[in-house]
Amino acid sequence: MLLAGAVRTARLESRYLSAFALGLLFWFFLDTLNDAIQLGVNDGYDFNPQHTGLLLMFILGFLAIALPAGLGLSKRMNAIQSHKAGPFPTALLVAIGMGFHGVGEGLEFGGLSAGTTATTILDAIGGVGGGIAYVLHKLLEASMVMIIFIALVEGERFSLRVEWKRIALLGLAFGIPSALGDVVGYFVEVNSAYLFALGAGAALVVALLAVRPIWGDGWKGDLTYAQYVKMVFMVLIGFLCLYGAAMFHS
Repeated sequence: MLLAGAVRTARLESRYLSAFALGLLFWFFLDTLNDAIQLGVNDGYDFNPQHTGLLLMFILGFLAIALPAGLGLSKRMNAIQSHKAGPFPTALLVAIGMGFHGVGEGLEFGGLSAGTTATTILDAIGGVGGGIAYVLHKLLEASMVMIIFIALVEGERFSLRVEWKRIALLGLAFGIPSALGDVVGYFVEVNSAYLFALGAGAALVVALLAVRPIWGDGWKGDLTYAQYVKMVFMVLIGFLCLYGAAMFHS
């Protein structure tokens, strides 16, 4: 009974974190899709090379994360019981998928650095507001990866002391693509829209993973109205957090 209670409590606590992550993801997806020129939707059925490339990259980003993540989830219970792998491989895929978007940002930042006449990085990205926006975006985007990891742990007691090495690896998997994009973008002019399209596809998978812990068995009646209201507000708060970060660009 105590174990069952601990599992239920862990799920309910991660439920609200997942709702917050979902709110972040709504803005993240919108922002990334716009950076991907909305996959060329305004071209209609022209399917010129850029339009086709953007659409294919979106599909690739989705499938490249969704299909292997599904394998990890189907084996997750056995992995958790052995405590050899647990939810980490799936969380790592999420970090890599979020990193696709980071490559696009890095390419833009690298290209900006190569062509700017500004004397400092802060001036190059639009001053203090731009710097604040960049830091907030990175922190909030990284939090999505951590929240998905915590939610996937589910029945286990999440311990920062135990999991800090894996969390560090997730941080590297999320952050390194941005650094690589920055280096490449500084020396080579690359159309970052294709990488943003790849990232938008991956973001759909992250949203899929965030939704499940939110509801749990809620559709079967274990979700109270008070819990539902809390989740609704967490989704809204998550959305407004990235919206607020974006306003620093203005």
